Amino acid sequence: MGDHFDAIIIGGGACGLMCAVQAGYLGKKTLILEKNVKVGAKILISVGGRCNYTNMYSSETNFISANPHFCTSAFSQFTVEDTINFFEANGILGKEKTLGQLFPITNNAKDIVKVFEVLCKNLDQVIICHAEVKEVLKMEDGQFQISYAKNGNLKTLRSQNVVIASGGLPVQKMGASDFGLRVARQFGLKVTETAPALVPLTITGKEAEWYAQLSGNTIFSRVSLGNISFEENILFTHWGLGGPAILQISSYWRPGELISIDLLPNNNITELI
Repeated sequence: MGDHFDAIIIGGGACGLMCAVQAGYLGKKTLILEKNVKVGAKILISVGGRCNYTNMYSSETNFISANPHFCTSAFSQFTVEDTINFFEANGILGKEKTLGQLFPITNNAKDIVKVFEVLCKNLDQVIICHAEVKEVLKMEDGQFQISYAKNGNLKTLRSQNVVIASGGLPVQKMGASDFGLRVARQFGLKVTETAPALVPLTITGKEAEWYAQLSGNTIFSRVSLGNISFEENILFTHWGLGGPAILQISSYWRPGELISIDLLPNNNITELI
């Protein structure tokens, strides 16, 4: 491919797609390398395929970070209102579900991915799917060389800039891997200790069957870990627990710690009976 790219973006998820679009607005040309057969894989499975694409009340305080100043800077440069306006300008009208969660009124995550696909095409950004990046090297002339495999063939590209947007470790079936962490370490960047976050919890042992029998039930609950708690729905699944409250508390939980669940928050069971 003889095209010149201002940046090569590794990963065609929400971050990689938004990066390509914003670069396009600035007159830059980028190439997205996505190892799945299509872009936006995690967007498409978000909230059962309905996609909670932002939250009206998000702020830097909602993020766990060793460097909170980074979150403050990010939110000051691109606000929640900017996000809402971006999607509205591209035909996505939001509806609030609970606690500020915004979903497209169509309830279809495919509409969110379509926005990015159309914008990338209109802005002349290139997407190559089924392309698994194998290596990122810094050459003597200061450029980066990216090697990727597609259809059994190994190809190489060069660019002055590389964006790693390959995601984290959760949801391996969606292509998640430690690629980003490996590249960071390769270039001597300090890597903060990682832990699972915003993930469902798997129940094992003798309790597993009990939870499985409740599969499909959703109930508004208070989920607590020490002095941290969230009041939202939890979802019983055939393998354990999911739902917004569980996903949020998972970011704080570490193996061996106890999570308590109040299925009747703000209610007295004796009075109810």
